[in-house]
Amino acid sequence: MISEDLQDQAALFILGALNSEENAAFEKALIAEPELREMVRELREAAADLGRSAPAHQPPAALRQRVLREIALEKQSGSSSRSTSSSWLPWAIAALFLLFCGILAVDRVRLQRELASAHAADPLAQATLVALVSPKGEHPDAKVTIAWESNRQSGVITIDKMPPAGPGRDYQLWAVDANRKDPVNAGIIHVDASGVARIRFKPDQEVAQIKAFAISLEREGGVPKREGPIVMIGNA
Repeated sequence: MISEDLQDQAALFILGALNSEENAAFEKALIAEPELREMVRELREAAADLGRSAPAHQPPAALRQRVLREIALEKQSGSSSRSTSSSWLPWAIAALFLLFCGILAVDRVRLQRELASAHAADPLAQATLVALVSPKGEHPDAKVTIAWESNRQSGVITIDKMPPAGPGRDYQLWAVDANRKDPVNAGIIHVDASGVARIRFKPDQEVAQIKAFAISLEREGGVPKREGPIVMIGNA
């Protein structure tokens, strides 16, 4: 039969609330007592079922004292002749249930706040990144990247080391949608004299399934349907 002290320590052992000396002593008891090993196994299974979705945590510093206090109160109110295995196990499972429910609730709130803060600090954190390259090698040094946010139906294009379009010409951005026959106009892209641009764009029509983005060289002011050559393209 497992002593009441070992029953108490079993719950604390599962929760990681024993100090190093107590932990070492309890592990020795586990080796010597098969019944204690079975009890620990049952407690671990209960804890795993209840807290499977919770990340690993160090229990609060006050947990040990709280558990011992509750155990002492139950001992005072309970009968000394009760079956230790049958009476202690439900209490331990209930204690674990409350602990893990608390951890899950706290973690959920913390994670939601962290995600909200991260998104506020970097609105493009959830964006799909697409790198565009020159299909015929006309602009080998150009670096063009698109951060596309499908839920907002908009994106940001960043360009470096790309020559301006030239007199009477404009670069025009196109979104290639798998559900549409023709690319969707996403606006004119003006590159400055140093070859740099950073522009937020929004396609003229909703694009549900982006396959690629492309930049064509068009007449000044742009066109409703692509006419000029593709100078940069990238698959999403």
